[in-house]
Amino acid sequence: MVRFWDPAYQCFTFNQEDVTPTIEEYASLLHIDNVQLNKIYVKEPKPITFMTKLMKLTGMTDTWAEK
Repeated sequence: MVRFWDPAYQCFTFNQEDVTPTIEEYASLLHIDNVQLNKIYVKEPKPITFMTKLMKLTGMTDTWAEK
């Protein structure tokens, strides 16, 4: 399967045909039980606060930013 993977398009290519596995097929290949399809793509964005931006810029911990 690795031989047919096209990293530029992130899909498998068989004789000029592009094939992409479904979520169910990924779950089967990776041996994931109890896949909840409605939760795979759902991720609530966390608002980025000033303190979070400050911690990322300085590389410090949250206790330092609180001080």
